[in-house]
Amino acid sequence: MALNGLTVSALYFIVAIGFSLIFGLMRSVNMAHGTLLLVGAYASVAVLSALR
Repeated sequence: MALNGLTVSALYFIVAIGFSLIFGLMRSVNMAHGTLLLVGAYASVAVLSALR
């Protein structure tokens, strides 16, 4: 349970760092990080559902 929470928080941290890095360098909001996060989450749920 704690390892799952640590994994999710590390993933959120990586996405937040990507957002702040892109915003800091380009001074524009880039939503591609969030889109890739959602696509990856959907793909992993689809694979896990197919394996069960």
